[in-house]
Amino acid sequence: MLAVFSMIQVLSVGALSSVEATSSPATVNEFLVIADMPYTPIDTANLTAGGILAKKITQTPHGFLMHLGDIKAGSQPCADELLKRNKQLLTGLTEQPFIYTPGDNEWTDCDRENLQPRFDELERLTFIKNLMYSTEYQQRAKQLTGYKTQPEMRENARWQFAGVEFMTLHIPGTHNGRRQVLLTDKAQANNAAAQRDERNLAWLAAADPEAKGYVIGFQADIYSHGTSQSACSATVVSNCDGFKVYRDAIAQFAKMVAKPVLVMHGDTGPNCQQQLSDNLTRLNAPGDYMVSDIARVAIQAHEGSVSWHISSLKTAEPLTRECR
Repeated sequence: MLAVFSMIQVLSVGALSSVEATSSPATVNEFLVIADMPYTPIDTANLTAGGILAKKITQTPHGFLMHLGDIKAGSQPCADELLKRNKQLLTGLTEQPFIYTPGDNEWTDCDRENLQPRFDELERLTFIKNLMYSTEYQQRAKQLTGYKTQPEMRENARWQFAGVEFMTLHIPGTHNGRRQVLLTDKAQANNAAAQRDERNLAWLAAADPEAKGYVIGFQADIYSHGTSQSACSATVVSNCDGFKVYRDAIAQFAKMVAKPVLVMHGDTGPNCQQQLSDNLTRLNAPGDYMVSDIARVAIQAHEGSVSWHISSLKTAEPLTRECR
């Protein structure tokens, strides 16, 4: 994996990433993170104009709002109208840039046998990308400093905020679309997954070495869903762990840059945090039907480095639950 990061220059070691159980000063640069919503009527009510989360968003200064995928419940069919309606709801939450990375509920799970109608998952991927990454989406996103997307995979984006480089990687659940392929040609699905791996790793390796820290956002819970199996690859497509390559790559990335790295995902559980290494912090964002809330992340600048202060948008209390 060392070759993946050959272009990353390791600069001086910054202060270690931390999550502090204190209120953030008003001067701290902040952004909002949402995942796995709306799943329930409660979520929809909270996010609709006049709802508690919609109000809190408008009352809270933020540079942008990130959605880490799963814009509908897995028990709902992936019908065009539902996806369009939820897109309208979510993108209307803020006047600031809205950043989205795809989740499994929008495409890889659309062929579940209990859903009617069922869809070919790669067809749904094309649909959701065309729906979400519209001209209006791109125009709003370009308000972010240095915003750009990966030419081969437009859902992968990167930008700068408060001295930190942000990037999205397209990593959905079902081990990056390798498992539960029920309608799509499996060879085609595996080939698409291998291409995502290659492009995601290249995007990670293209990080700006001069950033004070890094935030990496994607949908899948690559940690809770890890296995003891070997990594999937272009040639190893079954009885393998589709997330191992990412756990290894992110750990190595954090070690090589020697600066604070915050990795954010959705997919499972209500919300939690974990210190994976001295400078690598994991945030499982609120959502997944159990917690109708949004994470508010403040970036605190330190001499050449940063730290993360993560709290509930709804209550303003620090989010301190430990991942297990």
